[in-house]
Amino acid sequence: MRLARPALATLAALLVGCTGTPTGTVPPPSRAKGPSMAATPTDRSLPGEHPRLFFTPREQARLRALRDVGGHKRIWANIKASADWCLTLGVREKWIAPITPDPIYENLYERFYGMMRDMAVAEHLAFAYALAPDGPDRDRYFDGAKRWALALARVWIREADGAADASKAYAATRVLKGMAIAYDLTYDRLTEPERKELREALVTVGRKYFDFFKDPNTHFGGEYEPHHGSVEAASMGLVALALAHDAPEADAWVDFFVERHVNWLFPHALTPSGTHNQTSNFWISIMQYRMAFMDAMRRVRGRDLFSEFEKQMPLTTPMACAVWSDSAPVEGGFAQTNQTWLVGPSYGQIDYAAPALVGLAREYRRGDLQHLAEWDPSLGGVQRSRYICRGEQMLFGWGGYAYAWYDESVAPQATPGDGGRLSWLFEDPNPEPVIYMNEAYARASLEPRTLAAAVRRGAMVIHAGGRAVLNDFTPNWPPLAPVKDLAIADDGAVAVISCTGVAESGFTELKLALRRPSTLLIERASGQPWRWWSFPGARVEGQTLRWPDGTTLRVVHGQIASHEPKGYTEDKVTGMGKLPLVDPLPTTYPVTTVAPSEGRVVVEVRVP
Repeated sequence: MRLARPALATLAALLVGCTGTPTGTVPPPSRAKGPSMAATPTDRSLPGEHPRLFFTPREQARLRALRDVGGHKRIWANIKASADWCLTLGVREKWIAPITPDPIYENLYERFYGMMRDMAVAEHLAFAYALAPDGPDRDRYFDGAKRWALALARVWIREADGAADASKAYAATRVLKGMAIAYDLTYDRLTEPERKELREALVTVGRKYFDFFKDPNTHFGGEYEPHHGSVEAASMGLVALALAHDAPEADAWVDFFVERHVNWLFPHALTPSGTHNQTSNFWISIMQYRMAFMDAMRRVRGRDLFSEFEKQMPLTTPMACAVWSDSAPVEGGFAQTNQTWLVGPSYGQIDYAAPALVGLAREYRRGDLQHLAEWDPSLGGVQRSRYICRGEQMLFGWGGYAYAWYDESVAPQATPGDGGRLSWLFEDPNPEPVIYMNEAYARASLEPRTLAAAVRRGAMVIHAGGRAVLNDFTPNWPPLAPVKDLAIADDGAVAVISCTGVAESGFTELKLALRRPSTLLIERASGQPWRWWSFPGARVEGQTLRWPDGTTLRVVHGQIASHEPKGYTEDKVTGMGKLPLVDPLPTTYPVTTVAPSEGRVVVEVRVP
């Protein structure tokens, strides 16, 4: 089946579920000298050995000994808490079959979230077993991991019943990855009949998708959407590496998915500016899956793709997007939109990115990434998103990876590791037929509570004092057309973002001047009232919104026409706006409306 680029782009937009933020260019990261927990040639897996993907038995013993040491202690506490929660969940008993037609994509998302949930729980319990001390907890985690892995094999083997296609592959390959990781990590205590059952499910479904990806009509490369391709190629590569020496197909599968990374995904999955051309959240997921595959490749095959393709591992996105939040995690660990990631949906905040950040910090000796990752208090835990479709909650289970990738020898530092750069301009290198990237970022520093600003197609997210104080961009408000003449000038003391609006922008000219360290001035030319939402907690004093820590937003030119304490409720909607979802944390935010004076509004944001 031939899938043209527009169809794959639409599928990608459907499955991301919300809009994110692409990012920009940096010089290649430098690999400073220093000790590393990364695998070395002496840590190579032996033929037939398990576990072998993310640590050998020797490395496993070393990692288990770190549970009460430094950062590993905090990560382990979160792993354990989430593993205990996972044990309260019932395993899947019934397959969610594809349904056609699916006009509002309800079946697509029910299946996708269901497979994401199953993968996350099975992997998390398997990692918890592999890292836990000997005793009752380790036994409980093994029993849970085995129960979930076998349930996945018995239920999702039905994916082999129908034809493989791109609409299924994005989820199906992930659930195969979940089975494969659990197979690798629990291998030592599985019985041979249990191992055989897992292998048969992996090979039966995996063979169908391997043939699909190899089919020239699939265009797995070229016209195939490269973010989906990254997730799918890495997942299938991990399945193959888990089956190395255990299944005759495995070596050919590994060779194919390595070739697809080398000749397609490394050169083309991310843009020259260092991001995916649709959303910064795709940068995160590409890095998650890419790193997992690369880490296992080094251990099983001895090929160090991290060094070989260092220039294709851009690190700008978190430098531009990660921000610190003063809000403690709410019950359930749910995050809010734009809380710790500029222009990011609630599922795509620092807790989503942090596992990849600690891995990148280890590989490229980047203390700034380690510093940003430490802003996630839940590092190690299962991420429970606010996206639920027909009872299926989208979960992310990267906690065990974070523990394996964390390297205590990389000291956190608030100094940017790319020459001190603190502003970025990200534009689409291939603007036809649709411009996705049209963005600029500037921040005062990498310290908590400082100023940070993002402009995406003329809409803004301003962070100050540990919160989003001005948002005129939301995932479920209508998208804006790209602005014109987007530019940044930065002399170190002042960063200026400027652009010219189009008809859909609601303004004719926009200029942001960030005067480091503490002041941001926004000038917006428009004859129309300007509305934005902000995080709660401010009181209105005349023309000023003032937060308890002293952060202020003051209307310098124009006038506050209204301030509605409960003016905006963020509804969780996906499927191109057709599918409403259940939100376990429905949240209402204040909305401020400012009337312009003489065709413009000037706002000053200041942190103490």
